[in-house]
Amino acid sequence: MSDTRISVSDTLDAPVERVFALLADPDRHPDLDGSGTVRASHTHLAITEVGDVFVMEMEHPARGHYRVENHVVRYEPDRALAWAPAKPGAQPSGHVWGWELAPTDDDQTLVTHYHDWADLTDPEILGRVQEVTPDAMRETIANLGAALA
Repeated sequence: MSDTRISVSDTLDAPVERVFALLADPDRHPDLDGSGTVRASHTHLAITEVGDVFVMEMEHPARGHYRVENHVVRYEPDRALAWAPAKPGAQPSGHVWGWELAPTDDDQTLVTHYHDWADLTDPEILGRVQEVTPDAMRETIANLGAALA
């Protein structure tokens, strides 16, 4: 971890191809979310390349219901997936949610989930970037493992 990045990892009992396919399906993200803020997908299409945008319904106790457009900034099949959130119709604000995957010799997958805000400049969002804790991110990985079981 650094002052501008949270990263958590665990090994899941599933091949990397299955893990990546589930992460690339925005409709499954509410099932995985350990923070309790992701409510629903509006995209209903798998992520297939950098530049894809998927829309999520969110809800936060202090901010209520809102939508986020997630701009895919990294897409490496069976290896990595990341997106930069933005308010609808706006450019991403500079933080990135991502996943890195590494196959193991025993057909499992080392999963790393990260949130990086090194390029974030929006002061409104900067004050909220650490609302999702490492524990919530570990819960997301646990939910991913359960969904793959």
